[in-house]
Amino acid sequence: MSETRPDPTVENTVYDTPDLEGRLGAFTLSDLLQMLGYTHKTGTLTLIQGWNTRTITFEQGRITYVAAGSRLPTLPELLVRAGRVQARKLEELSAEESDEGRLLARLVREEKITPEDIQRCREQQLEIAIYTLFLWRNCRFAFRANVCQYEDGIPITVDSLQLVLEGTRRVDEWIQLSPVIPSVSMIFRKRGPVRPLPVELATIYELVDGQRDVATIAREAGWTQFETARALYQLHQLGMVEAVPPNRAKIIELFTLAVESIYLKLVLYDYPRVALEFEQQLNRFARQHGLRVRMAAGRVIKTDRETRLSSTELIDLYKLFIAIQNNKFQKLFDPTIARGLMEGLYRHVDPELQQMLRMYEFYQIEGLFPRRAQRPVEQRLEQ
Repeated sequence: MSETRPDPTVENTVYDTPDLEGRLGAFTLSDLLQMLGYTHKTGTLTLIQGWNTRTITFEQGRITYVAAGSRLPTLPELLVRAGRVQARKLEELSAEESDEGRLLARLVREEKITPEDIQRCREQQLEIAIYTLFLWRNCRFAFRANVCQYEDGIPITVDSLQLVLEGTRRVDEWIQLSPVIPSVSMIFRKRGPVRPLPVELATIYELVDGQRDVATIAREAGWTQFETARALYQLHQLGMVEAVPPNRAKIIELFTLAVESIYLKLVLYDYPRVALEFEQQLNRFARQHGLRVRMAAGRVIKTDRETRLSSTELIDLYKLFIAIQNNKFQKLFDPTIARGLMEGLYRHVDPELQQMLRMYEFYQIEGLFPRRAQRPVEQRLEQ
């Protein structure tokens, strides 16, 4: 099958001559997915919300594969994030078992993980890849029949109708949670007086410390963000926790340090052309998403201190830009260089900023880079 993929760094990218295109509004994503399912379509649906893109591959109406402009985590990576297996051990086994299915089966056989661990991570993977799409608004779409993509994404084995029903249910419940938890970037802290704690909420309550946000608590608990938000909402209703907006000044400082560090490292690694492209993409991304941040000659010359965007909106946009760039760098460079773009910054900032770098996934200290055959950077830049 031929493969087609949108460029996540170009805001107006859509498939050439799509068979179906439009904008979600008059009908929902659920309507669109059900229509493609009921008519047994084969092809790729591209969803575009600014630079945030997702491609969903259908085979005879069944969703079989999902990919994104920002790289989606694999099941082994989610197991590492949840602390169920050590990254070094996983890398050793990956060298022997290149197939993910065989790798997971071996981990279960050697009692490193349980089938329940895999199921938990699979639920997290579905949330990241699909369920969050049901919350997208002002989203454009394009469907091209008989063109399927199987690159840089994850396979889907869950029944498509089940995915639609679960996604729709979550949207309805998110509406109820949103007055307390408008974003998974909201931070929670404990508040008194301490009351008898429901057993099912104990895991989440113990992770509340006034520094972790919803997404980080979910990651460390091994829960989905949806489950975590629901638990925090219940704790809030009991008067045991309260939401705290992230520190706007610190978020802006973090992003400034991150993009300047990436630019500097690209120059030091002798990739000035890539550094210039990075700067140009940051400025274009900012213009297209209502940000005021601007970069010139590797320095941030204007920040988002005066924007009307909330701190959580800034986080979402900053995370998206960094994730797209990291995905590109992981394809462009070998793992040592790709990781080194942020490693120096991580090692030299104060502990608070280190924690934020991990929390917002600017620097994934426990992450695994995909093993790809590398070609000279110059050849890849020309494509």
